[in-house]
Amino acid sequence: MNSERTLAAAASARVATPDLGFEARALDPSPAFWFAMFAASALGTVLGDFWAEGLRLGLVLSFGSLVVISALLIFGDMRMGRKTEAFYWLAIVVLRAGATNVGDGLIHILGLTLAIASLVTGVATLAAGYFTIPPSAAAPSPRIDLRYWGAMFLGGVFGTVAGDLAAHSLGMFPALLALGVALIVVIVTRSLIAPTAMVGYWCIVLAERAAGTPAGDWFASRRGLGLGLPIALACTGAVLLMALWVYGRTKRPAREGRRVSNSPPKTPPSASASPPPCWRR
Repeated sequence: MNSERTLAAAASARVATPDLGFEARALDPSPAFWFAMFAASALGTVLGDFWAEGLRLGLVLSFGSLVVISALLIFGDMRMGRKTEAFYWLAIVVLRAGATNVGDGLIHILGLTLAIASLVTGVATLAAGYFTIPPSAAAPSPRIDLRYWGAMFLGGVFGTVAGDLAAHSLGMFPALLALGVALIVVIVTRSLIAPTAMVGYWCIVLAERAAGTPAGDWFASRRGLGLGLPIALACTGAVLLMALWVYGRTKRPAREGRRVSNSPPKTPPSASASPPPCWRR
């Protein structure tokens, strides 16, 4: 019995340990949440290309500036995440844009093949996701901390190269359809088999990051609608706003959004406590 209590206390301490004083919280990964993540991935794909090509910054300078913006947004989210999710969603988009630059750099600068880059970054994402921690044993998503953002960035790099691999192999629109179906299958499978498994969460991230690449490119590329980067930015941004509206209308109240505290929990008064004043003589 004592050993069981010790293990339970250790697990509780691992979950409740605060990171640098930031607020520990998690978002409910509903289908509307994943649709918004997919739309954010499409917007981030177009934004990354626009930042590097449209603004003519090049991959290196584009990535450097996007990293700085991402860091500021992540800091804002970790400080004010309980009050607003605006910093979170902006960070998701900008971080995905930076990951697009890195994915393109792996292919065009380092000379890796799309298949090898997809394998390496996919394994790296799952390995990083392994170290993310849920707010509680029954939580369906990990706590949003620096480990979360690191794994999300790697997932964005995977999405860039894996999405391009699918588009080059199948064609732009067929790749979008195939990866979209794969995303739905992974979401449904996790909800039915292991709704609290963190590996399932990060598998969905891999799927929606990959599906977002041909989705964004389909708006901008001549192999798709050929709208160009500025108009594609507006279109994917509008889709994200619509997805966030649906998400906001359907999301459930956060169950793990309280600030983490190291103080011991309050215990109810025992039966031996002194009686209330009205009971005293």
